Amino acid sequence: MSRVRKKLPRKYRDIPELKYHNTDDTYKRRVLECISRTNVDIAYLLLRKEQVYPHLRDERQILYNYLTGSLVSAIVADYEFSSDVNVIIDKSLDGVVREEFDKYLVFRSLENGLSRQPSRCQLEVLHVDSKQNLCIQAADFVAGTVHRHFRDYLLYADHYSVIENNITVCLDFFNGRRR
Repeated sequence: MSRVRKKLPRKYRDIPELKYHNTDDTYKRRVLECISRTNVDIAYLLLRKEQVYPHLRDERQILYNYLTGSLVSAIVADYEFSSDVNVIIDKSLDGVVREEFDKYLVFRSLENGLSRQPSRCQLEVLHVDSKQNLCIQAADFVAGTVHRHFRDYLLYADHYSVIENNITVCLDFFNGRRR
């Protein structure tokens, strides 16, 4: 992200945080190409809001915890970690909500694989300010690309194709798809 940022026009270099939604398509593609050239695996989950039970639509935090826990659990189960695992989250939760979220992620990861890792790794959840963390900014571009691909796939398939080879885990909650 820092290399890409240096090559961007001044209007993008001077803002504190580069975000997918307010970057034009040419620079979105440049960021995604840079991400795709790195040794990075991409994992995401897909949830169609209209398929969520109506009573859960109002319980956004419960749904968020469950979905995030499911994704982290799938990643932990797929990779054999030899050291502790850090899950870095954009700092958006506070207080008790953050504590409950962290506990749930640790519980799900232990339940579904981390406790079976040979080195008995620990999972640590870190909440960071996305303005200060370029990896969170890169993840925002990946998330925006995936969202746009599944929402308007006929119009924007070219951006998704840039990162497609880096995708290792995809959980599609209603079609049973899993990479």
